[in-house]
Amino acid sequence: MVTVDVGSRPVTVQLWEAGLAQSCAALVAWADSLTEVSASLWRTPAGDSVHLDVTGRVPTGLPIRVYDAVPYDPVSFPDLPTNTRQDLAVSLLRRWSRGGEVAA
Repeated sequence: MVTVDVGSRPVTVQLWEAGLAQSCAALVAWADSLTEVSASLWRTPAGDSVHLDVTGRVPTGLPIRVYDAVPYDPVSFPDLPTNTRQDLAVSLLRRWSRGGEVAA
């Protein structure tokens, strides 16, 4: 799904990948195509899912946010309280895309 809003908000792209490794691989592919890249994760208020986000700019300078949701797993995300956002290193997305452990 792609959302374009008139104004200063970034273009938003929601992915539909299945599983943490696949979601991270898709987000890494996006991160590799952007400048001014940052990443974060956010556990939803309901607490049942975690959104993984990559933000940056496409080569023309347009701001973009790409995200995907994965089910919340207390083993994978032990220090992520409900409705909390945390910065995330893109290098961790790369490791998780290769099936590396999530918990640090």
